[in-house]
Amino acid sequence: MQIKRLKQSQKLRVIISGVGIWTTAKQIRNGIGCFTNQIAATQKALDALEFTRSGPKWRLNRYATGLGGTWEGLQVQIDIL
Repeated sequence: MQIKRLKQSQKLRVIISGVGIWTTAKQIRNGIGCFTNQIAATQKALDALEFTRSGPKWRLNRYATGLGGTWEGLQVQIDIL
């Protein structure tokens, strides 16, 4: 399955352990945050959201606008704005 990536300029809201920031897909891919576990957690959350949206047209997950979970021991929520 081909993963459909979000545009570099796509605006996103990321909440990491209760702290929210507004950013773009490009900034997440380049790394946001000061600690490696924060950078890895946000990148994995973005990858998971893109993977979820890459399914076949008949699956409702294809239209997901957000995702929450635990990556690298941090609670992360990512939403498309």
